[in-house]
Amino acid sequence: MTENDLVYMRCLVSAGVLQDPVLELGAGYGGLTCRELVCGAGLRYSTVDLQAGPGVDFVADMESSANLRVFNPDQPFGSILILNVLEHTFEPLAVLDNCLRLLGPGGNLVVLTPCVWPLHFYPHDTLRLNPGFYEEYARRRQLDLPPEHFQFVGCGPVREFRDAAGQVRYPPPTLHRGGRLWSKIIHELAHTCGRKQHFPNRLAVAGVLAKK
Repeated sequence: MTENDLVYMRCLVSAGVLQDPVLELGAGYGGLTCRELVCGAGLRYSTVDLQAGPGVDFVADMESSANLRVFNPDQPFGSILILNVLEHTFEPLAVLDNCLRLLGPGGNLVVLTPCVWPLHFYPHDTLRLNPGFYEEYARRRQLDLPPEHFQFVGCGPVREFRDAAGQVRYPPPTLHRGGRLWSKIIHELAHTCGRKQHFPNRLAVAGVLAKK
């Protein structure tokens, strides 16, 4: 989890988006989690991971609906955090659908995944998801995707990066116009292999998928 990820999550907490209780996926990897942030907001917090370990409350492979039996169906979750997890799965749709089954009425999924990112293996790195994936998922599952929370993390709302035809485009490498020009000149003079890349080399998309 990056600092930009934490800033995004703090904004959701401040806006009262997270609902009690909260479940976080993949929190057993040994790095930063949302435990302190969620508990500090007075919400109940638990985690699920593929393997047992420190801080892991439930052990389950969320790609399989058969594993949902480890959860109590009489105690649904208000919010489920799926942060930097889906790129490590082979069936992201199955993970999202299974998480939806664990939500109570009016609950929500908070998703955050890289669009452009170096390979990072835990235990493998299989895919990248773009804003269109979440827009289509929300449409097909009849979920709300509030535009104010649908963001390129650290850059701003996705709606601010659409072209004249309404198509989503990645944010530029820097939001400063002079910086973009200077960068282009340097890359052209140095003839670097990345000179045609007109977007950040680390970019993630995040959103809230809410039951209507």
